[in-house]
Amino acid sequence: MSSKLKIKVIGGTGEYFCVGPGHSVEHRPGYVFDYALDCTDYDWLVVFDELPRKTIGTLADGCERLHCPREHTILCTWEPVSIKDYSRAYTRQFGHLLTNRPQMAEQHPHYHLGRGYYLWFNGRTHQQLSRLKLPEKSRMISAICSSKQMKHTRHYDRFQLVSELKKAIPEIEWYGRGVRPFEHKFEVLDPYRYHVVVENHIGAHHWTEKLADAFLSECLPFYAGDPAIAGVFPEESIIPIPMDDPAAAAEIVKKAIADNEYGRRREAVLEAKRLILDKYNFWDQVIAVTEETKREPVGPVEGEIRNRCELRRHSVSAVLEDVWSHVRRCGR
Repeated sequence: MSSKLKIKVIGGTGEYFCVGPGHSVEHRPGYVFDYALDCTDYDWLVVFDELPRKTIGTLADGCERLHCPREHTILCTWEPVSIKDYSRAYTRQFGHLLTNRPQMAEQHPHYHLGRGYYLWFNGRTHQQLSRLKLPEKSRMISAICSSKQMKHTRHYDRFQLVSELKKAIPEIEWYGRGVRPFEHKFEVLDPYRYHVVVENHIGAHHWTEKLADAFLSECLPFYAGDPAIAGVFPEESIIPIPMDDPAAAAEIVKKAIADNEYGRRREAVLEAKRLILDKYNFWDQVIAVTEETKREPVGPVEGEIRNRCELRRHSVSAVLEDVWSHVRRCGR
């Protein structure tokens, strides 16, 4: 019997993990992540956000028949509470919940606060990033912000902030879908000393690939987002800017550039990058859950997990929870 722990991953695979379909990767000695949808010899199952609504591999119409104990299943949520509700009927199918959503909102018996488990969009694998030595930076500051302006999230505020910063500081090179498209994210991060990072949802412990990708390209971020971020990264690695006061944010950016804060804070930025590569990432967060619970008792290998659409076809409680979630969201 293999001494390696095999962890099957469903959802958010392929380009997001920079892993080809059907591949497996030994992230740390003894921990293999398998992305093959037909894999059945796994010790743990991880679902990233949602099971696909298709029949492929071991998936049949949005259902995955379990080949490990239910206690060895993990749901990693993707969206914040301002965008999506996960019904209790859906989340309670999983033995563990890895999320940065508030514990009060989820009320899962095996809740794990996740930090930095979001998928990266930097465009390079963990192995590539661990070995890569970036060339000296030749450009000053970039921002990535799409043209989305939904008002039920902070997309509108985000777009307005970046727009006002661009007016006040024309040197900002602004990229994003609907603005100035790009192929690989590292291409619009690697050359720059500074990067403007604005989250679409503001809440404690909610920070996404927007911040991680900037650190992975060794940029000093001007950051509007997680109010608890100082407890995660070195204080010197981030320059906070206010979301709702573009004029004050512009002054902070101008002064930091004039004072060469990038040069002064570079070691802190490199430490933040190390923390992401070694701790605050999907793979290490999942491994941490398996290690925390390795001595807990487990039941038999039986049953299945359904995606939310399929679950509603078989569970009245799931339908009622989703209807109630929709009513609450419309009333916000």
